[in-house]
Amino acid sequence: MSEHEWAERYEIAIRQFQNHLTRADDGTFRLDVEDGRSIGVDDPVVFADLKRSLDETNKKIRRGEIDPRQVEDVP
Repeated sequence: MSEHEWAERYEIAIRQFQNHLTRADDGTFRLDVEDGRSIGVDDPVVFADLKRSLDETNKKIRRGEIDPRQVEDVP
């Protein structure tokens, strides 16, 4: 798979992932699914990468390292 194809796969997965995010009262984000296949992200590695990034963002919001108002709102 070319670098372009890999990047395109991630872009599509990110859009699918974002469609399933909501914002909690504390500014963190909640994902309403447990696995990628249920939202059309068939590559488990891509889904795991996105989920790890979400978890890290939420940790930084809770620790006050990221102001949740500066994080782009989800759709």
